[in-house]
Amino acid sequence: MNLDAVNLDALKPIIPLPLMVKLVALFATVTLLCVGYYFTMWVPMQDEIVKKKSEVERQRIMLKKNQVLASDIPKKKQEYENLQLQLKIALNMLPKQSQIPDLLEGVTWAGKDSGLAFTTFKPEKESTKSIYAEVPVSMSVSGTYKQLLSFLKRVGELPRIVNVMGLEIKSPKDDSGDLMVSGKAVTYRFVEEEPKKVTKGKKKK
Repeated sequence: MNLDAVNLDALKPIIPLPLMVKLVALFATVTLLCVGYYFTMWVPMQDEIVKKKSEVERQRIMLKKNQVLASDIPKKKQEYENLQLQLKIALNMLPKQSQIPDLLEGVTWAGKDSGLAFTTFKPEKESTKSIYAEVPVSMSVSGTYKQLLSFLKRVGELPRIVNVMGLEIKSPKDDSGDLMVSGKAVTYRFVEEEPKKVTKGKKKK
């Protein structure tokens, strides 16, 4: 079959039509094609472009944030190392359970070396916190104000943390000139985690 002949046969009804009608028909056909292209191709393409631009902008913002975080990593790492060092120093200042008696003995020797006389030195029930426990000791001493200051200074120079608190100072009842001082010496120990007991299950036959 000759395609040219077919095309001519399809155009035969149009050929006799006036020129104005032909132009209107041509304009209508082109308009329909343009409208169809706009709604089927152009609009979806623009929507896809907007989505891609939005995605690119989101990725750009995320990249900028990641770059800021990456530039801050050395600083954060240094801060972490400093905190680890401070924690290690703090834990070294907290005695273990086995070191408490030696520490309390050091407190008594600090008082005796300062010239104080102990009338009471009684460990009390400890109070457990998160990673440490408070070990309070009630004490009563007698001595001069200068001896008391020397004792507090010596306690503050101990390698472990010891706080002297709640001091109550009473004037001497006689002519000895010695003050009656009562209060608490509180030290802190590191709470060691108890090893978990491994329970052996029954062997299956």
